[in-house]
Amino acid sequence: MSPTAKLREWLGGQPVLPVVALAGLNLVDEFDRIAYATLTPEIRDAFGSTDAVINSVATLSAVMILITAIPTGRLSDRVSRVKLSLGAAAMWGVASALTGAVPTIGLLLVVRLLAGIGRNANEVIHPSLLSDVYPQAVHPRVFFVHRLANPLAQASGVVAGVLADWAGWRWAFVALAAPTAVFSVVLSFVDDPPRRGLQGDIDRRDISVRAAFGELRRLKSLPRFWAAAFFLAAAAVGIFQLVSVYFEQEFGFGATERGATQFLVGVGWIGGIVVGARLADDLDVAKVGRLAVLCAGGFSVIAIGAVVVGSAPNSAVALVATTIMASGNGVWQAPYFSAVGLIAPPGMSGQVYASSTIFYALGALLSVPLYIIGDSVSYRLAFGGVAVLALVASVIAITAAPHVREDIERSP
Repeated sequence: MSPTAKLREWLGGQPVLPVVALAGLNLVDEFDRIAYATLTPEIRDAFGSTDAVINSVATLSAVMILITAIPTGRLSDRVSRVKLSLGAAAMWGVASALTGAVPTIGLLLVVRLLAGIGRNANEVIHPSLLSDVYPQAVHPRVFFVHRLANPLAQASGVVAGVLADWAGWRWAFVALAAPTAVFSVVLSFVDDPPRRGLQGDIDRRDISVRAAFGELRRLKSLPRFWAAAFFLAAAAVGIFQLVSVYFEQEFGFGATERGATQFLVGVGWIGGIVVGARLADDLDVAKVGRLAVLCAGGFSVIAIGAVVVGSAPNSAVALVATTIMASGNGVWQAPYFSAVGLIAPPGMSGQVYASSTIFYALGALLSVPLYIIGDSVSYRLAFGGVAVLALVASVIAITAAPHVREDIERSP
């Protein structure tokens, strides 16, 4: 049996092209983010800047996510999500290549903001499209495949490091942007599916943003997921940007070694996604509230790993703890995206994912103080901050568990 046939069978006989195309685009989008995280010291030196400034440029792309998430979500509930995904892919591909060409910090900020707009597709459009292409029974498996692309892309950190050592950091961004075109062609063969729940008389796509937010806020579990995403974001975003500079400052790692560190992050992340998806897949309808518990478990693992990273006596311990910390960032993803997709009212999946993205983006701004603490005081202390934020997210997620099933039953 071919790999494609095996994947189709694992997905309950559903088509494989949509999830493969979207996972591929998610993969190549991550190349850009990981290259930036891996090569932060080289970018800093090229512009004569500081760690805090270069890391903040990465985080400020969240500003564009804040501005564009709701419009993107509303568009994805009205027009072709395939075409929107293709447009977003073109935007981040061009922005990634231009990252390697800009001569000033100001222009660097502009292209990173454009990349942030394009990245909205992964968090808003892709989940909405996948949740309608595939039946609810296979959502944990579908989101496992889609989110698995994120840690698999960590291997590009090694490639980015080698390219930077060989040809310079700018060429690394140009080279890693090229595969975007391949998966865009694959996605162009996918048809946009009907939107779940729009067969009846009520069409929520035309209600105002304020009314839509009010309807979503009345759900009991979704606002708790929003709050958890807010605190998680500062921790998760901080992990990827802090790791490279931490290992450079504390243990003298060069570009290639930092790329290898990002690869280990990917290994841990993959392990976490496998565990989270497997546990979520085993849940029956009566236990669907445990999706929130699985999210909380992943957040707690992040907190534990961050504490160990911040107190590691040597690079070996720090690398092991970093891998563990990354695994926590994988555990929550399939349960989270499955739960949010199931909770979404009919015709509003794009706006539901957009609202979650907004809270995540707002929380990501909290990582800026972590960069300042690391740059001016200690990166070990900054990881202590990561641990606190992840623990808060865990406590909040637990409170959502009793309400998930009730909210799903309210969503036809």
